[in-house]
Order: sequence, then C-alpha cells, then structure tokens
Amino acid sequence: MKPTLPWLLELLLHPLSTWTWRHAMWAAFIGAANLFCNGTPLANTHVETQILRGLVYNVLQFGVPLVWLVGVADRLVDRGLLPDALAYLGAVLLTVWAGVWFVAPVLLAPWLGVEPWWDAQADRNLAFSSFGWLLLGTMFYAQRRGNQRATQQREAAEQAQARQQRELAAAQLLALQARVDPELLFERLRAVDAELQTDPELARRRLSALIDLLRLLQPHHDARISTLAREFDSAALLARLLGRDAQLPERLLLQLPAGLQDQPFAPSVLLPLLRQLLATPGTLWRLRALPATAEQATSGRLSLQLSAEGPDAASTQAAAQSVPLAQLRERLQAVLGPDARLDLQLHPLPRFELQWPAS
Repeated sequence: MKPTLPWLLELLLHPLSTWTWRHAMWAAFIGAANLFCNGTPLANTHVETQILRGLVYNVLQFGVPLVWLVGVADRLVDRGLLPDALAYLGAVLLTVWAGVWFVAPVLLAPWLGVEPWWDAQADRNLAFSSFGWLLLGTMFYAQRRGNQRATQQREAAEQAQARQQRELAAAQLLALQARVDPELLFERLRAVDAELQTDPELARRRLSALIDLLRLLQPHHDARISTLAREFDSAALLARLLGRDAQLPERLLLQLPAGLQDQPFAPSVLLPLLRQLLATPGTLWRLRALPATAEQATSGRLSLQLSAEGPDAASTQAAAQSVPLAQLRERLQAVLGPDARLDLQLHPLPRFELQWPAS
C-alpha cells in the first residue's frame, strides 16, 4: 500500500478520535510509573524537586504520547504493515525523543517552568532511564496484544471453516433438492395427465401452479440460501398444486410480516415438511413468521410456527408424526448454523416451531 496524506492522517488521528477515559487513565499511570521508576519521588539526589510538577511533566511528555503512539503501532501491526517488535519499539523511541527534546522544553516548560538544576545531562539521563522503563512496559503490552491478535485470528479461521462447512452442506442440500424436485414434477405431471381426461380446466390450473413453482425453485444469484419471502411463495404454490381446485392454498394459511420477508432461511426445509403434511387429505395448517419475543430479541433469534388448525387431533397428529424431523433439522442447521432448531409439539394439536439466529 502506497502511503498517501489522507491515509497517514487517518492513521495518526484515529487513536485520538477514539480516545476515552481509559486511555487517559493509562496515560496517567504511565507517567506516574515512569516518575517513580526514575527515582524522583524518593528525592534521593535533589531534595528540592517538586513532585507534582514532575508528575505533570511525565504524564504529558511520556504518558499521553506513548498511549497515542502505541495506538498507531496497533493499527500498523493489525494491517500487516510493520512487524510488532519494530512498531512498538518505534513507538517507545519516538515517545522518548519527542518527550525529552520537544514536548518538555518547547510545549511544557514555558507554562510549568523547570527545576533550576535541570541541564542537558539531565535530559540525557532522563531519556536513557525512561527508555528502559517504557520499553519494558510496552513489551508486556505488545505480548498481551499479540496473544489477543493470535486468538482473534484463530477464531476468524474457525469461523471461516464453519462457513465453508455450511456452504458445503448448502451445496449438498441443493443437490438433494434437485433430486426431490423431479419426483414432485413427475408425480404432479401424472396427476395432470389424468385430470386432462376428466377436468381439463383443473388440469390447466394445476399445470400453471407447477410451472410457477418450478420457476421459483430455479437457481438464483445466491442459491446456497433462500429468504422467508421466497420460501413462503414456494409454500403457497405447493399448497395450490396439492389443493382441491389448484386456485388458492386453501389448506395452508400464510402469515409473513413485511419486516421479515428478506430474512435468510434454509432451502429444502419448508417444502418437504409441508409436502408431507399436506399429503394427509383434509388437514389444515397455518404457517407464520413470528415477530421476535423479548427473549428472542435479546438472544437475536427468529421463529417460524407451523401449526395444525384441524380437522381433528388424530389426523393432524398422524400427519405430523410422519415427518422426517431429524432429517429436516439437519438441513436447517446445515445452512443456518448449529443453533437452529426444529421442534414438534403434538398436543393438543401438532405445532412445529423453527428457530434460528437472526442475520
């Protein structure tokens, strides 16, 4: 990356723009620690030293610059522009040089004054001793930061691997869906062929619903994952296709709030589930996406409910128990992660509940 003026300004100013009281506390601690480590509070050489003024000097000439420059070093290392040893060593060197020969004499001395005995040799002694103490503290910080960075990189690699596994599972699901769709196609085409002899208009409507469904199931720009709107549309077409007159999804009631239409969802879950349930004649089902409850909003989860509306417990429970729940749960978790759930409550009427982390 070729350095530019805006890039350099952003690099230098970002630590200051994100400055908080914690940075100020660290600057005060560094200044006080450096003052103490250099022996000034013990007054072992100059009893007339003003401790408060020395503390202010150390905080402003060493504490504040070091916290700022370490922030710059963090960004250089995070972006891979400098090795950590060179970046943090440079931060300490620049802090000591600027603090001793610029910040203190040019910016602070006119306002705070200086000790009468302070001379050039005192500057050199302060620079030498401060460099050692500040370098020691900064190396401890750099080691801790390096451990955090390694942990973050490891977690990022694990997340990337998990994403790759989900993408592989999604691809396998698409292959599975490709095998399921021809079965549905041939089954419905046989039904349409039979209806052409008895009710040509019904056959035409059923064929139209089948074509619309297959068109909706065609691969799209991100075929690895679907949306609630796409899956609800597919569910409505499936219900029409399996319905009595192929005009309305009369055995399936759909409720999808507008705010949830674009939520990602797993393909090859709702259609096999509904196809199994609607295969039981006369049963009525309601599919609805629920606004998150307070508990779900806190945990960042969304929920779908597929509940039986009738005609009776026996027929709907028999239909629900015929669903390959474990297989569908595996499909759901493969695309939406291991925290996705698919549960069945049989009494008083069957109710399927799907939950998954919101994106």
